[in-house]
Amino acid sequence: MTVDDSIRRKFTLRFGPSAGEWLDALPALVESLCARWDLTVEHAIAVGGTSRVFRCRREDGSRAFLKLTPDREVAATELIALRAWRRSPHMVDVLDADVDAGALLLPAIAPGTMIEDEPELIPFEVIRSLHEDVDLPVGLPHLADRVRFMAELTVRRAPELEPLTGKGIELTEGGVQGLVHGDLHGRNVLRGPHGLVAIDPRPTIGDVTFDLVDWALAPGVASLEELEGRIAGITAELSYVDGERLLAWCSAAAVIVAATLRPGAQRDFLVELAQR
Repeated sequence: MTVDDSIRRKFTLRFGPSAGEWLDALPALVESLCARWDLTVEHAIAVGGTSRVFRCRREDGSRAFLKLTPDREVAATELIALRAWRRSPHMVDVLDADVDAGALLLPAIAPGTMIEDEPELIPFEVIRSLHEDVDLPVGLPHLADRVRFMAELTVRRAPELEPLTGKGIELTEGGVQGLVHGDLHGRNVLRGPHGLVAIDPRPTIGDVTFDLVDWALAPGVASLEELEGRIAGITAELSYVDGERLLAWCSAAAVIVAATLRPGAQRDFLVELAQR
């Protein structure tokens, strides 16, 4: 249950000063949920600045992940999306939930290794399934809202990049409209017992082309030629993806990715791409 200063900084950046109070109260919340769902906490999982995740053992001996966020809306929208993707074999299931507590109980995926160390791998079967094996839900925000939020978060991380943010709003209305995962990259695709499985959506309704941006702007892509080559490979596999639209999305999102990187060739390229 230990929360170090780096975790507090991430949560404060994302949720504001009230995040500190939520983190202080977290042990009691976890204890209450474990009693209710017959869980035993094994250890905490290192994740981003939106949720705290604990690997647990269930009463029947199986493993699960208890995912907690201080933002009930984050939990509610993820639950809506996971239920909408029930037909997809490539999206994690949900075992139980308490939206008022900001809590989701998710099954463990074995072996659960991320594919982020395989930059050449683009999980087309996952992407195709998430865009096709879905019952379009109601109650989710529009992609434009997420683009605005990501622009605001980018300014907090890198104020000097503010003039380059917000370029994607005009793209959100066009393209193929559907359920967008919103955070689909190599750390959120795991190897499961029967294939690859996506986790941790930031779901919205909008242009599903957005889900291809991180695969086009893969780690190490540092030139327009490399980017166009990645896009050509994607459009060859996914006929519903328009290459020019994906390139436009990459240009709009480049500043968001750049704000998370240290100075170097890829960051320089992304800033240049954002200026297109």
